[in-house]
Amino acid sequence: MLDETERLLESTRRVARGERGQLNVGTPPSLMLETLPRAILAFRRQLPEVDFRLREMSTSRIWDALESGTVDLGLVRGPAVPASLTPLASWKERVIAILPQGHPLAKARRFGLKLMAKEPFVFFSRDLGPGFYEELLGCCREAGFEPRVVQEATQWSSVVSLVSAGIGVSIGPAPVARLLEGSVVVRPLPNQWTQVHLVSSPLRNNPAAKHFVAAVQRLGIGR
Repeated sequence: MLDETERLLESTRRVARGERGQLNVGTPPSLMLETLPRAILAFRRQLPEVDFRLREMSTSRIWDALESGTVDLGLVRGPAVPASLTPLASWKERVIAILPQGHPLAKARRFGLKLMAKEPFVFFSRDLGPGFYEELLGCCREAGFEPRVVQEATQWSSVVSLVSAGIGVSIGPAPVARLLEGSVVVRPLPNQWTQVHLVSSPLRNNPAAKHFVAAVQRLGIGR
């Protein structure tokens, strides 16, 4: 009985230290293309007894899940974090131009966003992430134009597919270049970035969360 009591006490201590239990994280699908898999692998190697649950959803739904306490942590895109949530780490990702194969701008010697001013654009739906949507619009406005959006999509894979079909051009976070690689032309945009934030829910105090943040930072992300 004493041994069993000690085992239960140690199990409780490990949960309190964040070494056991469950961690729920919400993320937009685009972050699963590059940054997040490395952090998850590092976290799971360090804490294999934590049940890591990943939920892919749009940024707007992640905000709601954080506010309601459905997830412990969320990774979101956009320029700012609501005051009700706690930012734990943030980093920048380059914004890229996405062009159809054979587009005249695909091989332009000097390339910049302002060269796309007269092109039709494919964007993801504003409802999925208003802050990020405005961030991308802001890139265009800084270049001196308002993009003419002719088509919206709910997934970045759909955006890339529509661009490859010649519907228009687009801009987005650099990791989406991995989608349908070779079907479109990707050009880096000088001095254009999008912000990514790792934030916690005010309704959940999960000790395992601090270990995930540490795993992210050990990879040189979010510092």
